[in-house]
Amino acid sequence: MEIKRIAPHEPQAALLSAEDIDRDVAFLSEALMEERAKRIAQNVLLRPDMRQILGDLLESGACENEEEAITRGLKILSVALLPVLERSSLE
Repeated sequence: MEIKRIAPHEPQAALLSAEDIDRDVAFLSEALMEERAKRIAQNVLLRPDMRQILGDLLESGACENEEEAITRGLKILSVALLPVLERSSLE
């Protein structure tokens, strides 16, 4: 049985440095986070009840746009739940 050698695909290519790999991983992580955010936003905005709430908030002038409404809503929710969150972290 004869053993065949496989030639490297790119024999002159330089190896990636640790910095190159770190940069690539950071870029890919950011891209994955963006895709996840888009998927979450799409799922929320496809719900008729959420669209109605957002529409009401915008129409009332309480928020200028959907992003502000969602951001403010999450901040308010976190403040409202802070005592519960603190208790659960102590247990």
